Amino acid sequence: MIELRFTAAHKVNLSPLTMRFGDDGGGGSEPTEPELIEVGADLSFTWLKPLITEQIKPISWTSINVSKTAQIAYSSPSSIELKAALAWQSGYYEHKETDVGWSIGNGILNSIEMPFKNKMLIENREHELPWLNNLDIEHNTLLIPWKTDPINEGSWQFDWRVNPELKQKDFFIYYGQTDKEYICYWRNHPFKGYVKLDFNAPYQARTGSIKMRFNAPDKVCYWGLPGGLVRGDDDIPTIDRKIPIEPQIRKTYFMNNTVECIRVSDGKRILISNFSYQLSRSQFSATCSISFCSRIDFERSQDELLKTTINGYDFYMYVESPSSRLKFISNSFSATGRSRMAELSEPFIGSKNYTNKTAKTLAGLMTEVVANTGWSIDNQMIDFPVPALAFSYQDKTPAEALSLCSNAIGGMLSFDDETKVIKLTPKWPVMPWDTANAICDVIINDSVILEHSKSKVITPTANAVFVRGEQQGVSCKIKRSGTLADKQASDVVDQLITHVQAARQRGSKELAETGNKWQSSIRTKIMQDLPPIKPGMLVGIRYGEDIYKATCESVSISASVSAAGVISVNQTFTVLKNE
Repeated sequence: MIELRFTAAHKVNLSPLTMRFGDDGGGGSEPTEPELIEVGADLSFTWLKPLITEQIKPISWTSINVSKTAQIAYSSPSSIELKAALAWQSGYYEHKETDVGWSIGNGILNSIEMPFKNKMLIENREHELPWLNNLDIEHNTLLIPWKTDPINEGSWQFDWRVNPELKQKDFFIYYGQTDKEYICYWRNHPFKGYVKLDFNAPYQARTGSIKMRFNAPDKVCYWGLPGGLVRGDDDIPTIDRKIPIEPQIRKTYFMNNTVECIRVSDGKRILISNFSYQLSRSQFSATCSISFCSRIDFERSQDELLKTTINGYDFYMYVESPSSRLKFISNSFSATGRSRMAELSEPFIGSKNYTNKTAKTLAGLMTEVVANTGWSIDNQMIDFPVPALAFSYQDKTPAEALSLCSNAIGGMLSFDDETKVIKLTPKWPVMPWDTANAICDVIINDSVILEHSKSKVITPTANAVFVRGEQQGVSCKIKRSGTLADKQASDVVDQLITHVQAARQRGSKELAETGNKWQSSIRTKIMQDLPPIKPGMLVGIRYGEDIYKATCESVSISASVSAAGVISVNQTFTVLKNE
């Protein structure tokens, strides 16, 4: 090692020392002058070459195998290198080299494949339309190209075939009665969308503001079928599939009557000799009476729910008032009671007070009345809102509260003792002046009528009535269509008349009960094709080619077993018809 020290300032003179680098033998040749090499940096990036990098997204919707592929190649078959070289004017190059090989030999491939349906043709969607079986095939094809390049494109094809194979997807069309609703529209509306201002005088300075008033156009509302741009009532009527029950006409009717009675709690059989059942439109439960064959059956039935089956039809009865009569060689044990809906009245359930604290509908009020009782409500009338605090009652059982609600809107209660469902239906499902155009629920021919009596009931005629609510109600005049509305019935005031629909239904019931009517009492049998008649049914009585249509007011069913074991079953119902 050679150490050089400089202890004085630099002077321009010749050094007494001579430094040679070469052979140690002192051979003496002058060193070669180094070459001057420039210092530089060379940086090169090759990202995209038209022949190397490409992006392919083929989407074939109509091919057998549907797939999607994305391919990104970052390099050519040769590796891409990144080099940096630095030369420091020395005899040997000093450099730093960095190689980044994105790929070796092969390009980088990123492929995504989404097969939707492998090996399955998906070009066609077929629907079966049975009413166009013999027509030619119609096609509708929609083609949407994604690029002008023919490589990448997408297409959809919809083929409607009127005569497809039976293995294709079914096509359903649902039809039936359409529910009516409250429909409103604007009438005599001028131009909409802009306001036209005319300035026909010079401007003058004024104080204050200019008021512009726009009168509301005439709004018309009606109750009808919903529709589009045309009124629903002007559309094609819905298909009415109501088929009345009509027993077959025979020369001879063979009856095989059966009467069975069991105790519902444990299925214990009870022997009875007589049974009767009465129900009318104004009752919330039927009244029943029963006679027992022995004292043991009498004692087993006290305060129990009995199910009596007459010719296959079930009738439920709670034994509430038992009675006995002891006579020499002739003892009798009987009882009276009500149907199963008596569970909603005393003594089965107590009375209470009620006020609706929140706004509800009529169906909501009735559902709240029977809450936690095991019974449910099936509302078949037009529902309407009831404001908060508009409905209240004091010291009433649920059965009495339900009757209060049904009478308020002109309805009646019918029940299913088996499923414990209470139905709210109109008291007059068909107006008595429209029975000629209505389809009957049951048609009875004169061959099954055992007895028919008729009498006239005279009542005042009315074609209009005012129906009003109370504190939060409405006031409406309900009139019979097609009349002058010049004969008014007594006004009706009820707390549940809180909506025009409630007033319309109550007013219709009030008008239906006015006018002279014919009351007929008909006695017939209970057969397999002639079930028990229910109150509210529209009954048709066929005499030859004429049909006498009337609404059932009440029904009474009786069954008796003689000492010889002969069973007799009859039903007698009362119907009303306008004069």
